Amino acid sequence: MLTRIKRFPLHLVRYLVAECNGMVLMMLLALIITIIVVITSSAGDTYDPKLRIIPYSSQNLDSQLDSVFVQGCADPMVSLEKGGERMNATFVMLTRNEELKSVVNTIKSIESHFNQWFHYPYVFLNNEPFTEEFQTEVSRWITTDDVEFGTLNEIEWEFPQEVTERPEFQQFIHDQGDRGILYGNMESYHRMCRFYSGIFYKHPLLQKREWYWRLEPDVEFFCDLTYDPFREMSEKGKRYGFTVFIPELYWTVPNLCRSVKSFIREKKVEVKSVWKLFTTNYNVMDPEQTPEELNQWINFEEQVEGKILEKVGIDFLLENEEHDNEKSWKLLIDKAKSKKPLVEDKFDNEEYNLCHFWSNFEIARIDTFDNEIYNSFFQYLESSGGFWKERWGDAPVHSFGLSLVLNLDEVHYFRDIGYRHSQVYHCPKNSRNQLPYKQGDNDIYKRKRRTSYDSEWDNGTGCRCKCPDNKRELEDTTHHCFDLWLELTHELDNRKLVNFKSLETQIKHDFINQLKEMDQQAVESQT
Repeated sequence: MLTRIKRFPLHLVRYLVAECNGMVLMMLLALIITIIVVITSSAGDTYDPKLRIIPYSSQNLDSQLDSVFVQGCADPMVSLEKGGERMNATFVMLTRNEELKSVVNTIKSIESHFNQWFHYPYVFLNNEPFTEEFQTEVSRWITTDDVEFGTLNEIEWEFPQEVTERPEFQQFIHDQGDRGILYGNMESYHRMCRFYSGIFYKHPLLQKREWYWRLEPDVEFFCDLTYDPFREMSEKGKRYGFTVFIPELYWTVPNLCRSVKSFIREKKVEVKSVWKLFTTNYNVMDPEQTPEELNQWINFEEQVEGKILEKVGIDFLLENEEHDNEKSWKLLIDKAKSKKPLVEDKFDNEEYNLCHFWSNFEIARIDTFDNEIYNSFFQYLESSGGFWKERWGDAPVHSFGLSLVLNLDEVHYFRDIGYRHSQVYHCPKNSRNQLPYKQGDNDIYKRKRRTSYDSEWDNGTGCRCKCPDNKRELEDTTHHCFDLWLELTHELDNRKLVNFKSLETQIKHDFINQLKEMDQQAVESQT
């Protein structure tokens, strides 16, 4: 896939300055600029993996499977008139009374950049009753009267009593802290992950909704969203939307994939195309043609020919006892000395690649999760104890669950939504299609006339974005995960399985010819 732009060697710069005259330097500089302009202009229409020096953030990444809903700005008033009634959707946030300041920061940001025009309702959830101060202060910054505050009951928030009464429950929690696993020693964090993994959408305040947009305390948005994402997703057949796709920390989920594969096997679930986003497939050869014994020795394409040659040589020795040859014996001895190449976390020739949709931001239909397959999936994971024996996050759980119910064309990347939570940033370049800012029907989010925004770009997607300084765009730093998203959504996964029978026939033919040549050479040497 794409590689990143490398720095120009400083020693070469010093040499050019010392040895070359001004005219030569100017010609060299002009050549470099010309090359960059030509390559950049050729990236203008669509993503191309051959353009290796152009960062993803500067390319058009739209594909037939997924594309930005609106390039740049729309007029929210026109969008509202065109769409008619508001969708049956809500924001949802799990928070605590002591996080009031961080919650208000999130509300100010999402209202200023989106909801001052569309007035979608909010649901705030807490394991304790919200204080009057919290409810009053939060409501003060919201431009709609439709705000609900819910309290989770013990069944929704706490682990089952038969689990917490086990002596090993606290032992597992403390052990994760001792091993330095992020948030592993915080029982409340384990509860939160379990709640968002398979319980939140069952809450009565969400059950009456069709769509939700998850928010967190202390979230910042960088761009205006001037269209209705719920309506666009509905009209385009999308059921789940994300803005961050990154790797998980391995030691939080060492046995998650094992449990997922067990569920699939036991329940005979057929995975959807989203499954490829989260797994590495070690099937190099067609499993229907290849002997199981041989398949166990091969994980990578470069191992194929050597292992087939080994099989051919040993089979020849066993089938032709009268034709004792040194080459076959060497292959047999080498195999006897070797060990099967184990991939520790490989199950059924697949391994979790640790990629996941970061669920701190997600827009989705409620029934994407509230369905027979996903509910059964969550209950299976719950029974395994992974939410407390390990620190399974709701993000990888959601991601695996989505792969059981959705195909790739049902997932949308909200590339045009600038977003920050904690230290994770995504902020797109501004589109050429910009419109002046028009505040909603509430003066609370009035902006200065001379508010400045980032520059406009040919392949930009954002509307009135103001990205943080000195932060490298997430698209250019998430490595294999984002590579894989682009590869699959642009349908560039052209890997073909090796035809075992055909290759074995070829290798066997060459092997026998080599033996004949060796025999002939031996005869000639004797004469």
